[in-house]
Amino acid sequence: MKLQTKNLNLFSKTTLRHWKREPKNTLLLITVLALGVGVFLSIRLANRAAVSGFTLFTDSIAGESDFIVRAPIGDLPVSILPEIRDALGPLPVGIHPIIETTAARTAKTEASLYRLVGVDLVSLNNAVYLEAKSDHSKTSPPSNQPFDVKLGDSRLVLIGETMAASEGLKVGDVLPLILDDRRIELEISAILPNNPLRASIPENLILFDLPGLQKLIGKPDKISRVELKIPPGEDRQRILAETKKRLSEIAETQFAIDTPSNRESSAEQMTAAFRLNLTILSTLALIVGVYLIFQALEASVVKRRPEIAILRSLGVESWRIQRAWLFESLIIGMIGSAFGILLGYGMAQLAVGSIAMTVNTLYFENTTTAARLDSGEALFAFLFGLGSSLVAGAIPAREAAATPPSQSLKSGVRSMGLPILRKPIIGVVFVVAAIALSQLPPIRGAGDLRIPLGGYLGALFWLLGLSILAGLLFPTVRKVLMGFSSKNAPLKYAASQFRNPGGRHRLTAAGLLVAVGMAAGMAILVASFEHTLTGWIKNLLKADLYVATAGTSNIGNENLIREDTWKVVAARPEVEGVDIIRRQFIRIDGKETWLAGSVYNQNSDRRLRLIWVEKPTDPNPENLNLDLPNKTIPVWISETFGRRFSVGMDDTIELPIPDFEVTGTVKGIYADYGNERGMVVVHRDRIVTWFGDESVNNVAVYLNQGTDPETARTAFKKEFPNLVIRTNEKLRNESLTIFHRTFSVTYALEAIAIFVAVAGLGMALAGLLIDRKSELTTLKEIGFTRRQIATATLWEGLGLGIVGTLGGLILSLALGHLLIFVVNRQSFGWTLDYQIPLMSLLSLGALTIATSGIVAFCVGWFGAKLRREQEG
Repeated sequence: MKLQTKNLNLFSKTTLRHWKREPKNTLLLITVLALGVGVFLSIRLANRAAVSGFTLFTDSIAGESDFIVRAPIGDLPVSILPEIRDALGPLPVGIHPIIETTAARTAKTEASLYRLVGVDLVSLNNAVYLEAKSDHSKTSPPSNQPFDVKLGDSRLVLIGETMAASEGLKVGDVLPLILDDRRIELEISAILPNNPLRASIPENLILFDLPGLQKLIGKPDKISRVELKIPPGEDRQRILAETKKRLSEIAETQFAIDTPSNRESSAEQMTAAFRLNLTILSTLALIVGVYLIFQALEASVVKRRPEIAILRSLGVESWRIQRAWLFESLIIGMIGSAFGILLGYGMAQLAVGSIAMTVNTLYFENTTTAARLDSGEALFAFLFGLGSSLVAGAIPAREAAATPPSQSLKSGVRSMGLPILRKPIIGVVFVVAAIALSQLPPIRGAGDLRIPLGGYLGALFWLLGLSILAGLLFPTVRKVLMGFSSKNAPLKYAASQFRNPGGRHRLTAAGLLVAVGMAAGMAILVASFEHTLTGWIKNLLKADLYVATAGTSNIGNENLIREDTWKVVAARPEVEGVDIIRRQFIRIDGKETWLAGSVYNQNSDRRLRLIWVEKPTDPNPENLNLDLPNKTIPVWISETFGRRFSVGMDDTIELPIPDFEVTGTVKGIYADYGNERGMVVVHRDRIVTWFGDESVNNVAVYLNQGTDPETARTAFKKEFPNLVIRTNEKLRNESLTIFHRTFSVTYALEAIAIFVAVAGLGMALAGLLIDRKSELTTLKEIGFTRRQIATATLWEGLGLGIVGTLGGLILSLALGHLLIFVVNRQSFGWTLDYQIPLMSLLSLGALTIATSGIVAFCVGWFGAKLRREQEG
């Protein structure tokens, strides 16, 4: 008890007293830590929300199924249902056939997609006793009361309570939608209330009776999948095992057996690389924040040297003083991390929209609109922030304990800071280690996840190595400043500070170096991606007009252009030729990917040209319609497909075509930045033969020479009002807009990192002025004005800014190379052209240096006005 009382007295006499005297510095320190933790948490929450938005759309209605039966490609025939029932025999398994597709509210590229789901409403109602509001103004009926829907009607639908509320819909309202290339009108026959015992019904779910939706989309004998549900009970595990065994016996090549947990796991694996990279990026602000916390706590040691000397003189043990400083960093870490959790939750709501759009574009459809605060993620972020604060406070705490009273009472004694920052040889070792680590192959995770651990470690060692080597720039900066200081006393005084730079100088420069290096490194990645993507789009988009269904920016879009529509487009008199493509979702080795059948216009020199990673002997697409001597068919694959499935030139691929045995041989590998699942390309005639389906996903239209694209677009739109028709220029701009939206989170991270680093510079200079208070007194005595002291501090800040910025730009070149050729290639399999955005980097450097100068002048201006009691 006596020991605890001493510790509390020491805390109140030192830390609390300091916090009361310097509330602004303490608040800034807590704010910076909160910002770092907040950014870290917000990205993780937004990631989690975007992935959790992927769900089976009947889960909230029928309850989670135990098994899902799907075709390896395309739809299942209805005839599979009696086969499944016969195979299961007397087992008490609920069988729910489902058909689904998408529709859009308006004919726009980024229109909101609605998921149309057809289920057997009779069996579903008997299974789960769905409630429905036949009159939205009344209370819902008892849970065992069936809803009233005219079965088999393709116009009457049910929607969820959330959708009804958000869109102001009620029973009897008409809901117009764009399905494929035609407009349909649906009537709301019932509204399903949310059940607190089940997950809420997705906002974009529209429920049909199964025959009604089959009739509406022209597939009376097809279903998308079959969900099987086993009732609870003591025999449940036995029935589960027996069901899986019996399904496997009849599956063969007819269908694949899946589970909801596998689907969710597949979704997580699909976005794992994307989420991992965002998580790594979200630690940047926290890393820079650790530098700042270290600087602030070290400055606190310097400011309170007299207190430390008095405590030591009074017999307070060094370990007790060290513990007091660690306790201070612990309290700051707890408060900052707690506020960071609240800040992160708020920031996640802003970030989730951008990340969800990226997931929609690249991976799968999700319904995410908001992030929720996950207790596990919040605890992890709290401990991360707390640990960072303790690490940052450990060395200042040791310095506080080890400082002799005689040295503590001296003025002008500089803190040497981290000893490692004064050992360039260690920096060289770290750089060599970074280069070696970047050569390591990726670590394979679950599914097809590849973790570029060597790349991440290489980036860390580059960061540490150049943070140490940045100190070698101080002599050069000093010489430059001295060259202009012959008649400028403030400049000469500032240059003298770099003769033997102290620990705070080196640490401040290192913090700036990290922030600038990370921001500029991301700028190099973005510029390289944009340059590569622009070149890819330029080669890919050769046509004048592009015709597609609504919602084309969402990878979950399943709408198609029917045969009678696209053939009318192709036959118009102003059309020279068309490119058409039909994509099918397939599964190879349990992984989802795309099979595409294409036909390209060969009548124009403007024709589409793929960017080849490995070029075919003859790149004429008509060669895809020729069989090979080894009784296989030629296929082209995307670079990402080759990475995911470890397939290269002349390797064979077994294609899961129903009722066919098809083997493809890879005869070309092309670059594709449009999707990360990969794609196998065959001639479209094969798709028509295999599936008997003449519909297409989109049409690229080449107009006759001299035809104005905008005039033609207007005419097309008048004839086909339910299709999205864009000119070449508009499609290119939209593609780049989606690209920039994908990287919008990184832009915010760059700005935060720079803000934190410059704030650290200001705090460091403020500490240096306190450390040099006797020098400032002398300067005043010999006639230095307040403006001259501020000007001297300005030049000192500019010197630090120059060292940090130059080092950061050098670091950015190494980080950019790692991100492009190691992290990106190992994570995503994309080949990018390395580009240095010179103007962006110069602008970033100039802005950082100028901001450093402004902050330094302000610190000097206010620091020069020391109170007499502070000077003495």
